[in-house]
Amino acid sequence: MLQGTKPFAAFCDKLESSYDEEIIPEQAFSPYVANGSILKSEHIFAKPPNQFRRVLYSLPSEEWRMDAYLLMWEVAGKTGWNESLERLEGRLLGYAEWECDFHIKHYFR
Repeated sequence: MLQGTKPFAAFCDKLESSYDEEIIPEQAFSPYVANGSILKSEHIFAKPPNQFRRVLYSLPSEEWRMDAYLLMWEVAGKTGWNESLERLEGRLLGYAEWECDFHIKHYFR
């Protein structure tokens, strides 16, 4: 996303008091969030045993992807992860259809 090729980025890590920049690169995104060229949204999920933090970034015109991404994970919590959700995640992240096909072929088969 920082190279200008994708409209949306999502990161997730376990909920802790300190965070790893290699897992959620907040410092790398900070200047863009500060100048308004990228939007940031943070979500804490603390339902033991699953306790984690999601940090989402989008271009201002692509903010809808944040809500769709969270809804996708809500559905996944009820149905389990599957090929359809994998494809949806890829498309939300801005991957081309062929890239989703390739990933699904190698991940689900």
